Amino acid sequence: MTQPTGSAASDENAERPSASTPSPPASDAIVVEVRADLDLPGETGRQSKIFAVWVSCLFLAVVLSSIAASRAGDSSNDRIRTDAELAQKRVARARVGIPVGFFLPAVWSYLIHLRHRRGGGHARGIFIDVTHGGELRIWGRGYGSRVAIDEVDERFVDVYTGRLGAWRQLRLRVRAKSSARGTVNELEIATQALKSDLERDLRAEGGEGDCIELTREDYFRIRDAVFAHLNSKKA
Repeated sequence: MTQPTGSAASDENAERPSASTPSPPASDAIVVEVRADLDLPGETGRQSKIFAVWVSCLFLAVVLSSIAASRAGDSSNDRIRTDAELAQKRVARARVGIPVGFFLPAVWSYLIHLRHRRGGGHARGIFIDVTHGGELRIWGRGYGSRVAIDEVDERFVDVYTGRLGAWRQLRLRVRAKSSARGTVNELEIATQALKSDLERDLRAEGGEGDCIELTREDYFRIRDAVFAHLNSKKA
């Protein structure tokens, strides 16, 4: 059998990829991934959890204090209750009702508050990704959205969030020209604006706390990756 020689051999070797040649990254490979710092849309969920805790604990306190009062004292049905027995029943109710109806929901509510605070465990379970395929993704803690990076704008948004107060956000909005299956038309992320940001020529508008916030470091990491992909598409 004759062996390929000359240019034929070199062409064959050129067509055979080297084992050390890296393959192109998959479209869903992650360029940058960060975690959220504050879940503003989840504030309603936090309030609902605390409300449910107080209602449940108060109901439980009523039931348990009634049971404790019925077992207190040593009187039978055919015997007139004395003032001492009634006082004993009131003490039994208080011993059960106050811890279950007040201290338990107060501690529980505080733990929920710690979990939902800025930088807490709830927000840190939300991930924001920029992929090689040019998508911005938000997922975790009930989120599951992605948008193609086609149009990007940045602006200031003055938000009022009730219990948390009011402040100015630096907000990035990513839009898709057309939404494919399983994607959305628009996603927004934000961070707290500083006085140094006011020097930038960005428009300001009012708004609601309807997007998640990132730390400034993570926000600019996502922002840089988004604009880098957008510029690569225009090049």
